[in-house]
Amino acid sequence: MAKSVDIKNEKYQNAIRLKYGDFTYLEIARMLKVSHVSVKRWFRSDGLLKDEYDRYEKERNRVRDKETDTVLARHSVIAANILVSLMGAKSDVMKFRAVKAILDYVLGPVRTMGSDDPYDNADYRRDSDSIARILESARKRQQKSTVGNSSLACPKK
Repeated sequence: MAKSVDIKNEKYQNAIRLKYGDFTYLEIARMLKVSHVSVKRWFRSDGLLKDEYDRYEKERNRVRDKETDTVLARHSVIAANILVSLMGAKSDVMKFRAVKAILDYVLGPVRTMGSDDPYDNADYRRDSDSIARILESARKRQQKSTVGNSSLACPKK
């Protein structure tokens, strides 16, 4: 008779979290102090933890997708407005640098094989704080220009 196993115990739940965190079977085995063969068996298609892992992965991915959608929704209007304003910029260099900064922020800096890439330095790497400052500065400039234009459009009598 096969013995009953509680897949909700701490060891199995830790194994699931570690596998989702991209740890190898060997690393998981060392952390949990079990054989790496056991860990492999747990996650096989007919393994003890396969269904539980699939549920966990689906839930975690759903949460990450929701967080990503929230962030994109929050910042997409601002980014779209800035891009529209940049289209009217006289300097092509300004347009290029703005687009590159946005792409570096979203996709990460471009990695090249050689070290002669002129854009592979600190000036072109943007972190979330500097992007937020750039967006805030552009928003303030846009608000000032809107306020200034409205006073010109409706002169006082």
